[in-house]
Order: sequence, then C-alpha cells, then structure tokens
Amino acid sequence: MWIVAIYDRIAARDEASAWYRFHMRQALWFGALSALIGLVALLWPLVSSIGIGSIRVTLWIYGFASLLDLALFVLWVVLALRYSQRASRGELFDVPWVARITRRWSAPH
Repeated sequence: MWIVAIYDRIAARDEASAWYRFHMRQALWFGALSALIGLVALLWPLVSSIGIGSIRVTLWIYGFASLLDLALFVLWVVLALRYSQRASRGELFDVPWVARITRRWSAPH
C-alpha cells in the first residue's frame, strides 16, 4: 500500500478525511523505512565479505544473512497485514516505530 501512499502524497485528495490522510502518511513512512531496512539487510553481507579472503566464511555470512532476510520478510508481512486489518476496521492507531521516528524528525528545534 505504501506505493499508493507515494502517489497520494504527490496528488493529494482535497476531500480526503483526516483519518485517510493520517493512515496514508503512516503507510508511506512504514513502506519507506521498511524498504530502507530491507536494502541494508540485503547489502550488509556484501559489505562485510569484501575484506574476507575465505570462501567458507563468506558462504557462512551469506547463509546467516539469508536466514535473517527471511525472518525480516516474515516479520514485515505479519506487521503489514496486522496494520492493514486494523485500518480496514476503521481504527486510528500509530505504527509505534514509525511514530517514534517521525516525531523525532518533525519535533521543533
């Protein structure tokens, strides 16, 4: 849903409710931060294996990274489905880690 939130951010609907705008903003941040975390999860094995000369150690790093990537993907899907179900019931809620990060960035200086 976060891709739709990008479009909604570019071409905002004037008639949209505050609930809709709030959840679209949450979806945008959830998706963008999840994509960033996913990119880091995919890149860390490459970066960590650059200086390693042993193929065996490199394979262990990539094996471990694959398990972590799978766990991260399952967690992301579970969270996305949970938040989607809550929003479909009309709840107004914060995504905890998104709210923590966005409040820190949007706090007055």
